[in-house]
Amino acid sequence: MVVWPRNFTFRGLAVRLRPFLALVVLAGAAAVASPALTPQDVASSIARSGARTTLDRIYKDETQWVALLSGIAAGEPVWLNLAKQLRRVSDGGATEQIELAAGEALEHRPADVLSLVADEFGIAGICGGPDVDDPRFDSYDLSMAAILRRQEMLRAIRDPSLIRKRDACMLELDKAKADFAHFYGRGA
Repeated sequence: MVVWPRNFTFRGLAVRLRPFLALVVLAGAAAVASPALTPQDVASSIARSGARTTLDRIYKDETQWVALLSGIAAGEPVWLNLAKQLRRVSDGGATEQIELAAGEALEHRPADVLSLVADEFGIAGICGGPDVDDPRFDSYDLSMAAILRRQEMLRAIRDPSLIRKRDACMLELDKAKADFAHFYGRGA
């Protein structure tokens, strides 16, 4: 049985604990918040610790993993080159997620994707359509919209050295459309 002091009030306790609680909240937020991941951070870590150690560290930190995938998905050459280094030492889910992020980069910088990572990742790895487990693509309409955006960007490629890869990627995306239609019960 708890015996409270005669002048005890929960409001009084809250007032006395407010500064302490504020410190706890701020300390917790500082511990949780990690600085934004930059390509320079990743490159420095690879140079210092190696690609495998860097990948393991980033993969274990969800915030950094999402930042890495977002960087790759933007399609900037620096991120795509880092993606190649990390994919070489990745396995399983990490490999798939890196490839899916590179596929998403087709919506932004398809020529860079095809010229920098297509040979190493494979056309099927980057042109297979979006990840249905990602809430941004978890419906027929969202998946199809992403595929159509990718195809629209690919059609703009005119560089003769990329035409063969562009056409192969378009065919993979056409297959992905049929697969998504079947997956979502929309016929094919």
